[in-house]
Amino acid sequence: MEILIEFNGQNYTAVYNQYSGYFEIDLIAPNEGGIYNINITGKDALGNTIEELKKLQVLTIIEEKVTTDNVVAYFLDRFTFEIKDVIDLQDYEINVDEETNSKSNFMVMKKINAGDKDFIFINENDEISYMGIIDSPVNENGEKKYSINAKYITNLFDRNIILNNEELISTTGVEDFIKYTIEKEFTNSTDILLNIDYLDIEILTHTKINKSVDNVENGIYNFHTYMTNCTQNYNIVYNFEVVNGRLKMTIEKQEQEAQLIDANVTDVANYTEVFETNVIAKVVVKTSNNVFNYFLLNDRTTTTDINDENRAIGLIKTVYTEKDEDAEQTALNEFKSNSYEHLVQFDINIKTKLFDISKWKIGTPIKIKTKNNIIIDSYISSISKQKSSKFYAIKTGNIRIDFIDKIKKELK
Repeated sequence: MEILIEFNGQNYTAVYNQYSGYFEIDLIAPNEGGIYNINITGKDALGNTIEELKKLQVLTIIEEKVTTDNVVAYFLDRFTFEIKDVIDLQDYEINVDEETNSKSNFMVMKKINAGDKDFIFINENDEISYMGIIDSPVNENGEKKYSINAKYITNLFDRNIILNNEELISTTGVEDFIKYTIEKEFTNSTDILLNIDYLDIEILTHTKINKSVDNVENGIYNFHTYMTNCTQNYNIVYNFEVVNGRLKMTIEKQEQEAQLIDANVTDVANYTEVFETNVIAKVVVKTSNNVFNYFLLNDRTTTTDINDENRAIGLIKTVYTEKDEDAEQTALNEFKSNSYEHLVQFDINIKTKLFDISKWKIGTPIKIKTKNNIIIDSYISSISKQKSSKFYAIKTGNIRIDFIDKIKKELK
């Protein structure tokens, strides 16, 4: 007798087991669980055909990650990248906000074997959730607990340096210029003793920009400020991970698809909007030799024609850049702020199943469906979290209109 089986688009032939007395078959299970049909066709020795339809329930095992409240801080030496101490955290507030360079705060119950400018890595559920640079650990009034402030890991490059090889920005890419500068000034400089020799750098994109480095005085500029400006203006992002005991940094232009955030779902809380009503309609760019005028059009493109009938109405902003060839890009950077008409902030449940927040970081593009069902294009500019909270606090936007934030950025 022959038994034929059709299951999930595949055909099988059952084999008779003389020991069990049954026809048996090994089926390839589908990827998803559910109720599936099995078509059975049998032929006996006389040639009679028997057909039967059976139902088969397929179960799937869902691997669910076990989470705990245990959070561990690893402290690493800034010169050797070796672990100096490992301590359980009692409390913390993580802030990753490079627009204002906000600090994170961590509370431990003993003096740490680490000092100023050493690394602090936070491990939650066997994953590194934060990398920072220690900024002056403090003992509170003789108590046993210690308060540790830290800045995000990109502050590793917070140094004033001499401008070199600026032409890479327009000829090869801004990512190439950043990599070149890190290698020349931080990892492979002529001062071998102070090089960061545990850092590896990989660039994944090459974005050519006709814009020189801003805020250069007498050939000197702050490199960390420049890196932050590249995130704000050109969507250049920096990712860090530990690979084989070394620190790996990747540099790339953010090209991922925007995450859609619906402000009306239950996983989003404390949603607030601040409307930006001022629109820059004209940018006057003064260079060392000339003055250029750029005008915004109603379709959000720009022109140099003062008589264009499609010009938008709004404010005038005057800015300075040294070189004539940088004037257009300088104006475009100012007009870009008009694309962000809202400052939006909200809290989102850490355990949400609606959004893949594991991929969220500074620079991640998002589309926000507001309470009024309007879609706003923006990106994540700040992520913060407290240990006791079940929510991440998210801020979006390109240019903050909160005066306190601007003061904080200057102070920090």
